[in-house]
Amino acid sequence: MPAGRPAELDSNGKPIAKCLVNVTIPVKLRDFLAEHNVNRSELFRTAALKMMEGKICPYCYSHDIKHTPKGWICKSEDYSAGCGKWLKFNRCELCEAIHTPKSYVASVNGKVGCDQCPEHIKQKEDNKKINVVFGNE
Repeated sequence: MPAGRPAELDSNGKPIAKCLVNVTIPVKLRDFLAEHNVNRSELFRTAALKMMEGKICPYCYSHDIKHTPKGWICKSEDYSAGCGKWLKFNRCELCEAIHTPKSYVASVNGKVGCDQCPEHIKQKEDNKKINVVFGNE
């Protein structure tokens, strides 16, 4: 039976490799953290991930992050290097709706919008009417 804490797992269930990093901090800060029972490893990891938001994946630690009109996604040519999770979503430039994993980017009158844009929904309805009139439905 292995000794110590159980391994932290990534989003694919594989153990995350870790290493020791020495960080120099003021003694008063160390005392404050100890007094408040703050786990320094967790604090460092959380602070580093927040500082590098959009540059590193907090789920698998890959740094192959792609920015798309929809948002930021952890993606890689080699899928094992990235978990494919969305990290942050953008707002639609036209209607301010927040994209979701299932939403999609849509063309609205030659501009980039989303599937929730009132203009896009109207455009789809108008296209249905045109198809019915010409017998394409």
